[in-house]
Amino acid sequence: MALLTFYKRPQPKGYSKNYYPIKDSSDTSPLYFDITSFPQTVGGGRYVIKLRGNGDNLRVGRSIDVELLDAEGKNMYVDFLTYTDRFNNYYIMFEVYDSTPKGLATLYLVGEAVRGLKGEPIPINEQETYNVRWVRQFMVLPFERNVGELLFDVPPVVDLVQTIIPERSLLSENNASLSGSNLSLYTSSIDDYTIIASNFKGYDMDFASSEDILDKKLRSLLLNPLQKSVTENSVDSTIRAKDQAILNGYARSSTNRFETIVTSKNNTIRKDFLGGSFSFFLDSTPTSLLPPAANGYKISGSSSDQLNLYTANIVEVLSDKEMRLSKPITLVLIQSASAQIIQSKAAKQAAYKTKYTIKQASNFTGSIAYLQNNPSFVTSSTVSQSFLQATFSDFKPISGEVYRIKTSYKRGIATADYKAIYDQVVTPVEYLTDSAFPNQTTYARRESDARLIGHFTDQTIANDYWDYYVENVSNTYIGTVLGRNSSSLSDSIPVLTDFSESGVFTTKFYQNYSITQLYTLTFNVTLDPNIELEIYMNSDELNANTFTSQAYPRAFLKTPNLEKTRYRDAYNRFGQFVGKITNKSSSQKRFGKVEFDFETDGEGFGRPLFRTSPIGRANLSGSAYLSEISIKPIKLNGFTPSIVQFNIPFNSEIESIITLSQSLDFKLEYFDYTGKQSEFTTYINDLIVNLKGEIPSNTCQAQKQQFWINTNRESY
Repeated sequence: MALLTFYKRPQPKGYSKNYYPIKDSSDTSPLYFDITSFPQTVGGGRYVIKLRGNGDNLRVGRSIDVELLDAEGKNMYVDFLTYTDRFNNYYIMFEVYDSTPKGLATLYLVGEAVRGLKGEPIPINEQETYNVRWVRQFMVLPFERNVGELLFDVPPVVDLVQTIIPERSLLSENNASLSGSNLSLYTSSIDDYTIIASNFKGYDMDFASSEDILDKKLRSLLLNPLQKSVTENSVDSTIRAKDQAILNGYARSSTNRFETIVTSKNNTIRKDFLGGSFSFFLDSTPTSLLPPAANGYKISGSSSDQLNLYTANIVEVLSDKEMRLSKPITLVLIQSASAQIIQSKAAKQAAYKTKYTIKQASNFTGSIAYLQNNPSFVTSSTVSQSFLQATFSDFKPISGEVYRIKTSYKRGIATADYKAIYDQVVTPVEYLTDSAFPNQTTYARRESDARLIGHFTDQTIANDYWDYYVENVSNTYIGTVLGRNSSSLSDSIPVLTDFSESGVFTTKFYQNYSITQLYTLTFNVTLDPNIELEIYMNSDELNANTFTSQAYPRAFLKTPNLEKTRYRDAYNRFGQFVGKITNKSSSQKRFGKVEFDFETDGEGFGRPLFRTSPIGRANLSGSAYLSEISIKPIKLNGFTPSIVQFNIPFNSEIESIITLSQSLDFKLEYFDYTGKQSEFTTYINDLIVNLKGEIPSNTCQAQKQQFWINTNRESY
């Protein structure tokens, strides 16, 4: 697969190695480049460097150029923008990805000087090439917050459409649970659980993230026990790592932070435990603790007294055999009396204390407080509600990250002030939901635990939204509905295969994709021995005829057939090849959460497709276990999601205004996570709304918005 356009990889220019007669070592280069804004430390995302350029000392009408190297000496994406602000600043924009190395980056600016550092003229024959270079460094921490100023050079495409949808409400039996006042308790048998904390490392030892942006959601899961979609003032600080067994994709892992595992001998761990709290039941604390205390030390007080105070969040449920806790078990040790005898009198007066981490604990009764999941969490009633659906596409600020969007309104052509109606935290749009069933002409409006169709919290989700096909050399046909499995991967679907037939797993319905956006497919996966999983994005019916052309618009085209020894067609049967995961070992392998980035071939319909087969068509059978499948517009730390969508509800005041005038004016304001507002504001005037029906997309609004920013930018 070709390199995604999102990850820009420029070619080296050599400005770090070439010789330049004039070496400008000043902080802001007032003699030549006149830097007016330069970052000291940056996180992930886009940033700008501002400069004016000194026309007295640089040759007028000739170019200057830039090169940026990361901490490993590799080129980062950096370029001049065709944008100048009202202060006549030119802009250099660069991007920091999750794969950018942590450390000092070095920026090189080169130009054609007509005067030297002391003001002496440069001979004409020495001005025909870059003869001056300015160098400066800044720190790159790719998992920190984007702290850049929130700036736009091109406005996002904003579409406000009135929609009428069935009202969705929570089941009444869950209302008590939602408040956190109806926790269930599970108590294990004394010999079921074992706690293992091998190679534990503290989070702050591995990353440079500051305290105020750590992943707070993982430290407060009980505040959100049903795992609803939330965005907090935190960053996604898990690592996207390359894995040789994953072609074109990444393994996303938080296990280097949370290596405390609870194993169950009797397969009693449930997916419901996620977000719950683990502790020891009454005085039934572990009696088997390894390793023992070091020579010369003993446990301060008793292990039972200390362990009765232990509590940890359950941050991941791997299967019905394993779950992960937020912290290890530690005990306080104190020097024994015999060890103190050989020390000085001063040491005798205050015995030395220390902590050590228990690597393995067993023979205890575990207690888990959790909220039970209700698979029918959301229902649709017969009552309809009217909303304004706001969709932001091509959402690409040149600097900073949009954290929230504030919407205000007033009556059309009225002179009154705008009134705030909605304040939305920005989150990527989830494509695999049942919203606007079957989600062909709109994006997801709401997320809920039971209606995320890639989360198999109940067998009915697999039955209603997914199909399993059997594919052989001559045919592709519908197979038997697959059943949920939790023994290998919690709440997963095993996609079966054997040496003669491949298993194909795909959604029943297509989603709508845009040609201008990039997307990320995420899922958890475990593979049986010698099984491989191929990932496709599909826009065609599944059959043996690879040349069938569909009349509807297709987002994904078929890639060449790499299995001509199996069947002879030029193209494969499944669509755009995205990537592959291979388990070449003789034992089952859990890959955890994996991610594949992909882009569209056109504007239109598509759906994810998973295909399993034995490696090399070996004479064996097995499964790929899939759970928590998700598709969203690509979102890396520090970058604003390219598509954002939310519903603005009509309040009683808007309804009364509409009775007098069907025209409303809207103002959209953009803020970063600190609450600082961008100078850029979107105005949409004379939007026609009607409480009685649905209004089609008002495409003219994008033109109005573009006109406003072009004619009024100087006043802001």
